[in-house]
Amino acid sequence: MKKFCITGGIACGKSTVADQLAADGWPIIDTDLIAREQLAPDTEGYKKVVDAFGEFILNDQRQVDRSLLGLVVFSDVSKRSTLNSILHPLIRAASSQRLAEFTLECRDVRRIVFIVPLLYEVGWEVEFDSVACIASPAAAQLARLRVRGLDATAARQRLAAQWPTEEKIKRSQIVLWNNGSLALLNRQVELLKTSWLSL
Repeated sequence: MKKFCITGGIACGKSTVADQLAADGWPIIDTDLIAREQLAPDTEGYKKVVDAFGEFILNDQRQVDRSLLGLVVFSDVSKRSTLNSILHPLIRAASSQRLAEFTLECRDVRRIVFIVPLLYEVGWEVEFDSVACIASPAAAQLARLRVRGLDATAARQRLAAQWPTEEKIKRSQIVLWNNGSLALLNRQVELLKTSWLSL
């Protein structure tokens, strides 16, 4: 089975690309979604994160308040490192399990796409046959984060917490530049599919 990966900076369009690939029948394993699952109540990740950060990160339903947790970890490098050290091993294990399930359920699947925002930060790139980086200018990323409800400071903190887009571009085999219309991005996805189907 060929394993491909989509990565890139925050608010660059990874989910949009993944949605188009999924609509075209490509199996997707989204580590962002898996990360959320690891914070569900009574899971191992939930218990470890609450132990590490305290119950103040929980809402009235005793669910992890992801917005509050984000404010904590994106303003403190050591706390972000603590969160990553808890979640990343769980995410990788769950991703491997999801891949095994795909293999058992769909024996004819020959290609699968992982969505891994922090691919290079965690050194996971060696496991993939090809990596596509979805990239945008920093100004566009900031504008999209503001639309999502983040203030300017919080948006910049999230950008600063990731590797520079330029570095991710250098390490990737394919780059999709998302600074135009959705139609333009979709045409790039078609080219991406053609490239991956040839491998």
